[in-house]
Amino acid sequence: MNEINDIYVDRLYPYLALIRIPYFSSGLEKSFANIFLIIDEELTLIDAGPYTNGKSEKLCFALKKLGFDIKDISRIIYTHSHPDHMGGGIGIDEYKGMRHCIYWEAKEWVEQYGEYVSLVKSIAKNIFHEQLVLYPEVVSMYFDVIDHFWNLSSGKIEINEALHDGDLISTGKFKFKIISTPGHSPWDISLWEEKNALLFSGDFLLSKSSTLTGGLNGFGSDLISYESSIRKIHEYLDKTKCIFPAHGPSITSFSNLTGSLAAIVKERENKIFKTISLKDSSMMDLMKAVYPSFESVIVLARCLGIILTHLEKLENEAKIYRYKNGDEVRFALA
Repeated sequence: MNEINDIYVDRLYPYLALIRIPYFSSGLEKSFANIFLIIDEELTLIDAGPYTNGKSEKLCFALKKLGFDIKDISRIIYTHSHPDHMGGGIGIDEYKGMRHCIYWEAKEWVEQYGEYVSLVKSIAKNIFHEQLVLYPEVVSMYFDVIDHFWNLSSGKIEINEALHDGDLISTGKFKFKIISTPGHSPWDISLWEEKNALLFSGDFLLSKSSTLTGGLNGFGSDLISYESSIRKIHEYLDKTKCIFPAHGPSITSFSNLTGSLAAIVKERENKIFKTISLKDSSMMDLMKAVYPSFESVIVLARCLGIILTHLEKLENEAKIYRYKNGDEVRFALA
């Protein structure tokens, strides 16, 4: 794949452009991250995409296709701290006047960005190795995805603005309300632009359902927070014209989006709980019950993260517990 040629840009409105940058390829599947450029008195990016060599080469190339330069950007607002959305911010804070903004609880962790990425990768590998110790081929496939995705060991991003729930960010004619919507990660935010009734949802709301990573010792996903965020965002959907997520197409049909997402979560949880109620189960037992097949290694990694996140929720609710049977972690009804 020629990743420069695969960069996609589209001027959606006079005031808004979409940049779509590839960050992962597995088999026939190519994964892209969405970046949004707010074209106003202050040029503002929502997310910066993945890191590449040469100071965010892909982002700079995309901006030039739209007639702008990276030096023109006044502010980058990160919807969350994952490398496919924040990695592109490394090395561009040398442009004086550019402000990097993220939810306030993330600030202390992500400024030393390479160290943060290395920490989360190490936690993920340790957790999933323990869960999958009897399945070395699955462990190898999961590690391949993690090594590609969490692929930084150095780099810094100076955070100039720590965001709080309810903050308003003005770009000139437009104002964006910060909505804390954790669940996919602990520091997710969505941005609500009232004038045009647009919602920028990061990885929190996607066209199907959010990817879940497992709790990762507080750095990953949490289903209780996710379900709370779904309830919280519902009031905005009644007046939203379009949702712009950080992956995939924009969403224009969402009359029952929160209900359908909640139903997906509940259906998965019921299937996991029922499987455990019939027989003590390992993570791979539950994978086979919920996801009998998967089409690529990245889908495998997503599915493993979703299963673990559900298991952690059920454990927190004291409905199940884990124990060791030899080297294998198994789950049983409490």
